[in-house]
Amino acid sequence: MPSSLADVATLFPAASTELRERRELLRRVDTKFVCTRPVALEVVKRLLGHYAALPTPGGNLATYRSLYFDTSDLRCYHDHRRGRRLRHKVRIRHYPDRGLSYLEVKTKRNEAITDKRRRPLAFHDETLGDDERTFLAGIVDLPVHDLVPMMRIDFRRLSLVALHSAERVTIDCDLAAETLDGARWDAGDRVIVEVKQSPFCLRTPVMSALLAHGLRERSMSKYTIATALVRPELRRNRLLPELKAIERMTA
Repeated sequence: MPSSLADVATLFPAASTELRERRELLRRVDTKFVCTRPVALEVVKRLLGHYAALPTPGGNLATYRSLYFDTSDLRCYHDHRRGRRLRHKVRIRHYPDRGLSYLEVKTKRNEAITDKRRRPLAFHDETLGDDERTFLAGIVDLPVHDLVPMMRIDFRRLSLVALHSAERVTIDCDLAAETLDGARWDAGDRVIVEVKQSPFCLRTPVMSALLAHGLRERSMSKYTIATALVRPELRRNRLLPELKAIERMTA
């Protein structure tokens, strides 16, 4: 039996182009869970036969590199911390395995629905020029000319698409975050599992596997949690349950 996420990732069939297009799910319900790597491995083993993987040139575990933007007063962070119903994450995400980069916006419209919009960039470009800020102005209720780089977050991801339901699953490991002034947080053995569905359904193989391990949904974002952890002077009361749950796990 496979003994690592990298090993089990090779056992999934490659998702066809048609299946990937049918599972794009740019408007969906996102449900997140945090667990340790051994638990994630057991969950993923139970998904064999029910999902296909998004292949990459180097295998089914892809590398992701993101640069997150926020205002100087951390409007995006505080909107999430306060639980504002309409909130945004703005990032440039690089996909090194495919040689692609995008300016991406994730908008949370309520507790259920997340929208994702993106605009292609030249690979490794991290500039928000006039065209990019015009694109953002049509989506977000943020002062787009005040957005500046705040944090880099890198991780590896296994991406799965369901064979028989409108569902995608991502399993993120080896996560590390660093602010532009050098403050750093390493997630260690912690893994983030995100289930993206349209519509939401508890009766799918991944949701059944997660619940069987006693895992609870966590309202969190990588950027928000990492910001709270590297900047303890910030207000974070509403985030404390998620922060304590993460800190309780063996790193």
